[in-house]
Amino acid sequence: MAGMRGTGATIWIGLLLLVTALLLPGRVAIWIDEHGRATLTNRLEPPSERAVRLAPEDLRLHWGGKLEGEPLRSGADSSSEEDRFTRELLAAREDIRRGETREGLRRLRRLHRENPQRPEPAWLLAQVERQRGRLEPAREALDSALSLAAQMPPEWRAAAEALRGEINSELAHAQQAYVDGTPIQVQQTGHFRVSYDHQFAGRQFGDRVLEMLARVRGQMKLMFGRELGRTLEVRLYTRAQYLESYKHRFGFATVGFYDGMIHVVAARHPRNDLYALLIHEYAHALFEDALRGHQPFFLNEGIADGAEERARGRGQLSRSEWRQLLDAIRGKTWIRLGSIVRGFGGLEGKQALLAYLESRAVIELIEERHPGAIARWLTRCADGEAWEPALEAETGWDTLALERELIQAVRARFPADPLGGVQLGEEEPSSPPEPSSRNRPGSPASTPSDDRRAASRAAARAPA
Repeated sequence: MAGMRGTGATIWIGLLLLVTALLLPGRVAIWIDEHGRATLTNRLEPPSERAVRLAPEDLRLHWGGKLEGEPLRSGADSSSEEDRFTRELLAAREDIRRGETREGLRRLRRLHRENPQRPEPAWLLAQVERQRGRLEPAREALDSALSLAAQMPPEWRAAAEALRGEINSELAHAQQAYVDGTPIQVQQTGHFRVSYDHQFAGRQFGDRVLEMLARVRGQMKLMFGRELGRTLEVRLYTRAQYLESYKHRFGFATVGFYDGMIHVVAARHPRNDLYALLIHEYAHALFEDALRGHQPFFLNEGIADGAEERARGRGQLSRSEWRQLLDAIRGKTWIRLGSIVRGFGGLEGKQALLAYLESRAVIELIEERHPGAIARWLTRCADGEAWEPALEAETGWDTLALERELIQAVRARFPADPLGGVQLGEEEPSSPPEPSSRNRPGSPASTPSDDRRAASRAAARAPA
């Protein structure tokens, strides 16, 4: 990568930013020497005496300082094939940054088909697919990059080969669980494809799950007026299988997630718990289908969490849960809604539970004041409107106004309780740390069902 300038450097440094900022935190170091040459390495020693180590966000500043040559021009005046390719690649990168994963992947796949000799689209495809848990498509993209791309710098070729080795190991690990067990069984309807390998489960198990999924689909269509226009894959695991396969994926215990397909833990006899989990993950699928991504995450999780709670017979927040929100306002631990648009990354323990609770309260408030607004909002977004203008059109609130209204609603439930807490606009409530891809429940990769919430909800519903 050393010595590249202009358009080529912009592409490769852009890829470097995406990979290091989103996908490889803490594994690599970025150095720039006095001549503007960039080096990516997993060593801590500088490549030259005067090289300076930079964080990815610092590198952007150096672009503005033209350490990597003149910035790439964009707009209608750039008409060459090279400029068009670069604009599309950068647009795909920004789609992925914003959480619009489906649109970013669409751009990347088209670029890869049209430019098989270029390594950039294949490299990004591999990174994103791996983060989504789709290991075989990720390996195929890497194989394509390694076999067809003649312009891949040596450092990136070495990184691609190392990544392919990691993916092969992950695939081998996943397949090992089935060597001595019952072969994976698959059952399918026009709307769902269910796969499972429970040693105790026969066809009746799959039939019951498919019946349950049909109920989920009907209930969600009733609630939101929407259904998926594709067959949705659902993968069922025993708890042991699930933990063995995915304990490394999140920074906390989960019982399910959605990454383009639904993954959930299922007991031998499907019960209401499984129905509630499927409702939750199906809501994430509907959200991604309508908004072409997972953002805004507080609405995404609020819709899914609220639907799950209704399926469990708990349609509204309890007084104790509203009290928790009041305590967060008073104790200045309230999480700003604007800070959890991209995800709940970096939140742990009570703060993560608070983020889920605020998200549910937002949906409850919207539906209480504007019945049917969430379904209409999803339709607007599916028709191409940006999410915040669509929200304002349905409720009259942007994110800040919605937060103010929610805080007032919390206070109104406890009129005799003096707050003495923060006022928005005077002293800001806390915000979570920047998301990290190591522990980012709302990353484009997945939206998980958090196993920790069950205990906290049980405690929250004790008499206040």
